[in-house]
Amino acid sequence: MNALIVIPAAVVAVGAAWWLFRPKASQAPARKEEPMQSWTVTSVSRETPSAVSFEVDSSLDFQAGQFVLLRPSKDMPWRAYSFSRAPGQPLRLTVKKVEGGAVSTYITERLAAGDKLDVKGPFGQFVLPSGIGHALLLAGGSGITPMLAFVHDLAAKGWPTKVTLVFANRSKSEQILRAELDELASKSDGKLTIIHVLDDGSEGVKGPMTPDVVATVLEGVAAPDVVALCGPTGMMESCHAEVSKRFATAKILEEKFTAVVASVGADAIAHEVEVVDEGKSKTFAVREGETVLQGARRAKVNLSSGCESGVCGTCRVKMLRGQIETPDESCLTAEERAEGYALVCIGKVKAPCGFEPKPE
Repeated sequence: MNALIVIPAAVVAVGAAWWLFRPKASQAPARKEEPMQSWTVTSVSRETPSAVSFEVDSSLDFQAGQFVLLRPSKDMPWRAYSFSRAPGQPLRLTVKKVEGGAVSTYITERLAAGDKLDVKGPFGQFVLPSGIGHALLLAGGSGITPMLAFVHDLAAKGWPTKVTLVFANRSKSEQILRAELDELASKSDGKLTIIHVLDDGSEGVKGPMTPDVVATVLEGVAAPDVVALCGPTGMMESCHAEVSKRFATAKILEEKFTAVVASVGADAIAHEVEVVDEGKSKTFAVREGETVLQGARRAKVNLSSGCESGVCGTCRVKMLRGQIETPDESCLTAEERAEGYALVCIGKVKAPCGFEPKPE
C-alpha cells in the first residue's frame, strides 16, 4: 500500500508564488544600488583662486576618506569628490577646478547657496584602519581633502594616532584650507606634524615631489604603520616607490583623484567597440592598453562614468558580444560578471565587442 503524502496548502502556495515570481535568467543580477539624493547648497567659500568649499543641508553616514558622486544637473557627468570634514560635522566638500572639467568649473565658478545637487554614495575604501600608532599622509593639491577628513576625525577622537602630513603645492596661494590645518596642528599637543613642500620654494621643502625630493622629505620621519597617498599621478608614483623602499612593513593606501591615462601609441592594435543605446548604434576604436572609456572619449562618444577607478559602478554596461576585461578588484559581484556585466572606466579589450549601457 502506498503511503499518502499530505502537503499543507500553505507550502503549495509558497511554492507557486516562488515559481511565478522567481528571478528570470534574463533579468539583471541583484545588486545594491546607491539611491540618488538631492542636496541643497547652504554656503560656498573661496579657498584658493582655483578651489572652493561648500556645505549642504543634508546628513550622511560615511567614513573619513570616502567620497560621493555628484552632478549639478542631469545634463552633466557624475564626478567624484571627497569630504573635507569628518563624519558628525556639517557636510563639506572641497573642489579644485580641473582644466576642461565641466563639473569642477561649474562648482568653482558658478555654484551658489540654494543650488541643488544630485548625489550618490558614499563610496571608497580609502579609510584609515583603527588601532594604529602612526599614520603618514602624503597629499598633493586637492588630494588634501580626504586627509583633512582623517585629521578632523582623529582630532574628534582625542588623537589616538600620531600623524605626519606632507602637503605639496605649487605655491602658498594654492594651499587649500591652510589656516584650518595650522589650527588643527596647534591644538593636537604634538600629535600632528605638517611638512610643507612648495614648488616655488617659498616655504618648507622646495618641490616638486620628484623621487629625490620625496627621499629628502621622508628623511628622519619615524616608521609609520599606514601610509596614505592622494594627489597627482606623478607625485603618487614617486611617493609609492620611496615609501615601499623605506617603510617595507607599512600598509599603503592610495586614492587617485584623476583617471590614470594609459600611454598608448597611435600605432597600437585597435579593436572596434559597439555601443547600442535605445536601438541606436555607435562604433569606436579602442586601442590595446587603454580603457574603453579612454577610447570612447577620444572618439567623442559619451559614456557614463563616475569615480573612474572601478569603485562606484556608474559606468557599468551589459555585454552583447565579446568581452571587456574588468579587473577583479572592482565593485562588480560574481553574479554580475556571470551575467556579462563590465566596467568601461577600467575595462580593456583585446577583440571586437559590443555592449549596452546600464539604464540610469
